[in-house]
Amino acid sequence: MSKNYVSKKERKDRQFGFLMALPAMIFLACLFVFPIIYSFGASFTNYRLVGNKGIDFVGFKNYLAAFRDPNFYNSLKVTVIITVGSLAVEFFFAFVIAALITNVKRGQGIFKTIYLIPMMVSPTVAGLLFRFMLNDDFGLMNAILKNTGIISSNIPWLTNEKMAIVSIIYVDSWLTIPFIFLLLYTGLASVSEDVVESGRIDGANRFQIFWRIQIPIIKPTVLVALLIRFMDVFRIYDSIYVLTKGGPGKATESLSVLIYRMNWNKYNVGYAAALSYIMLIIMIAVSLIIQRVSADKEDSGRRRRRVGGN
Repeated sequence: MSKNYVSKKERKDRQFGFLMALPAMIFLACLFVFPIIYSFGASFTNYRLVGNKGIDFVGFKNYLAAFRDPNFYNSLKVTVIITVGSLAVEFFFAFVIAALITNVKRGQGIFKTIYLIPMMVSPTVAGLLFRFMLNDDFGLMNAILKNTGIISSNIPWLTNEKMAIVSIIYVDSWLTIPFIFLLLYTGLASVSEDVVESGRIDGANRFQIFWRIQIPIIKPTVLVALLIRFMDVFRIYDSIYVLTKGGPGKATESLSVLIYRMNWNKYNVGYAAALSYIMLIIMIAVSLIIQRVSADKEDSGRRRRRVGGN
């Protein structure tokens, strides 16, 4: 009897909790789910913001048009270059900083605070800051390099095609190295001291301990950081728009910048929506490949250890 009474009370509590959360769920659905459904439907139409005589269903016409558009391939190439360059720079320096601070016994708090400062700066503010610092004529970067004798003439950081890509990678890395460092440092700090000490007893040096013991242990953390940063940098927009607006020419026009230009400059909402979902499909596919490759390597490592043990 008491069990039935408790179950009824629990059921009423759950119903009450659901009713209390229902307004927030409806709000979130309107805020997130509706735009997704709306934009997905728009990608199959000829919807335009200006000069639209009627919205007609065009099927996969927008998607097929994207694969015939040279601007799409240029933007995809730019996005891939920025993504690969940013990830390589960010993970290299984040690993170095995390490994150094993990081995520092005094002043860790001060070092962590200094390295985390860029996380407090928004991409738009950082873009404005570096747009002045990297200015060809009166930028602080060229002034420092010239006064120290490293260069004799100003470097066109934002007006040269190749240097503009390098500048965007530099700004994006400056912003996000602290985030990756925080994840990696947390993972390295969680590694048991007994495991590290056993490596020292076996004669491993610091690099061997870091590469062969600590890195395999924090592999899940590295994978999470890689996936988060890949999805973030692949849709990079803020820094590019503030620094170069996709220029010079279309040298730094990423997929996000192209989508913005198609939607708000060309007013072609249907085509912009199709480009957005193509970008989403690419991000999902690459993320699944990264996870699959990581899982296959882990399985092969387990098999090798099993064979070695036998």
